[in-house]
Amino acid sequence: MNYTRNEAGRYVVQMPVKDIQGLGHSKGLAMKRLDQLWRRLSKDKQMENLYREFMQQYLDLGHMEKVEEHFDETTANNICYYLPHHGVFGPDKTTTKLRVVFNGSASTTSGLSLNDLLLKGEVKEGIFEIMTRFRTHKYAFTTDIRMMFRQILIDPAQRDLLKIMWKTGDNEEPVVYRLKTATYGTANAPFLAIRTLKQLAMDEASRFHLASKVALQDVYMDDVVSGAQNLDTARQLQCQLQNMLETCGMKLHKWNSNSKELLNSSTDQEHSFSTNTESAIKTLGISWKPTGDYFMFKVSIPSVASYTKRDVLSVIARLYDPLGLIGPVISKAKIFVQKLWLRKLNREEFLPNAIAPEWLNFVSSLKVLEELKIDRYILTDSYVKLMLLGYADASELAYGAVVYMHSVKEDGTTTTKLISSISRVAPIKVISIPRLELSACLMLAQLVEKVRLFLQVHLAKVILHTDSTIAIA
Repeated sequence: MNYTRNEAGRYVVQMPVKDIQGLGHSKGLAMKRLDQLWRRLSKDKQMENLYREFMQQYLDLGHMEKVEEHFDETTANNICYYLPHHGVFGPDKTTTKLRVVFNGSASTTSGLSLNDLLLKGEVKEGIFEIMTRFRTHKYAFTTDIRMMFRQILIDPAQRDLLKIMWKTGDNEEPVVYRLKTATYGTANAPFLAIRTLKQLAMDEASRFHLASKVALQDVYMDDVVSGAQNLDTARQLQCQLQNMLETCGMKLHKWNSNSKELLNSSTDQEHSFSTNTESAIKTLGISWKPTGDYFMFKVSIPSVASYTKRDVLSVIARLYDPLGLIGPVISKAKIFVQKLWLRKLNREEFLPNAIAPEWLNFVSSLKVLEELKIDRYILTDSYVKLMLLGYADASELAYGAVVYMHSVKEDGTTTTKLISSISRVAPIKVISIPRLELSACLMLAQLVEKVRLFLQVHLAKVILHTDSTIAIA
C-alpha cells in the first residue's frame, strides 16, 4: 500500500489499480440512476430527508468536494468515473438508519466498471479466531471505529475516479462532487481500511504497545473485540486504543463491556447496567448479553403452513453459529437438507408429505434455543492448570468433534466450558462407520490445532477422546 500521513496525522492512500485506461464513459448512467433515485425519494419523504442529511454531512465533514465541470466528458482527456448511488434503509438501526451505498460495479460504455480495474487486496480476518480469543478475557469489551472508511483520505490524484452526482430537488440541475475518502462500494475499500489500521498499529507501537497488539489481531473491519485479565490493564488498553486512533483522526464509539467499572470509563456507551432486561448486543453477528456475560440465540423464523426447499435453505442460513455452539442443531438441519437433495426437489417445490412433518417439528422446536445461555468467559479465576478436552464421534448419518476448556483451581475444583464444535453430514455414498470415526478424529485434531493457536494461553495438557478402538489403532 502506497501511503503518506498529512500534517493532521491522517493517512492518505492510493487505490491499487490495473490499467485504468480501459474505463469508458459513466456520466450518462450516473445521471439515469440519479433520476431513478429521485423518483423513489419523492414517494418517501422520510427517506428523502435522511438522504439529504447524509449528503450534507458528507459535505460538511469534508468527505467530498464540489467539482466545477466546464467540459463534456466525451472530449475530456482525464479519466474519471461517476459512481451511481442508492440508499439502504434500516429503520431498526440505533444509529445510522440510512446508509448511502456507492456502486463501483456499475459498467461504463467500455463494459468495464471501476471495480473491474481495482486490485482488491487480501483481507485476512477470522471471526472464529477473534471470538475464540475474546472468550479468554475476564474483562471484555467491544467498540466500533466511527466512520472508519471515511477517516482514510484517497490520494488527490485519484479522486476523479470517485465522482458522484447529486441534486437537492426534482427541478434542480445535478451537481458533481468528488469523494475524498475510502468509499464503501469500491472493491478495495475494505483492504485499504484494514491495511491502514495495521499500519497505524505498526507506526504507533512504541507509544501504544497494548493498543497496537489489539489492532493487529482483535479487529474485524471496524469492530474491536478484546479485553484483559485484570481491570487496570483493561482500562489502560481502552485509553490507549482511543489515543492511538485519534492520532489518525479515528474515534471509537458504541462501547459495550461485561464490567460496569470499565464501561463507566467510556463516554459513548451502547448499553448500561441499569436493568437486567436489556437486550443482547451483536458482537460480530453473535448475540452477547454483557450484563450476564453470556452468548444467546435469537430465533426469528416465521412459522408457515408449508415449506419449499428454498424456505428450508433460508431457515438454515439464519442459524448463524460461527463458533459451533449449537452444533447438534445445525447437524440435524444439514441431514434434512441431504434428504431433499436425494429426492431431487427443485427450490420452489413444496416438501413431500412424507418428510414435511419432520421439518415442521424441527422449526417449531428452534424457539427453545432462546433459552440457551452459553458462558462467554471460558476460563476461571485463580486457575492453576488449563487443559483442552476433545471428543470425536460418528454415526451413519453424520460425524463431528467438540472441544472444551477444563480449568483446575488451587483447591482442586474444576470447571469445564464449551469452546467449539464442528460437524459434517456423512456422504451419500455409503462409508463404513470406522472410516467415519477416523474422519471425526481428523476433524477433532484440526479443530484443536486451530483453538490452541488462537487461545494464546498456556495449556498443561490436551486430551482427545474417541470410542473407536480402530481409529486409535
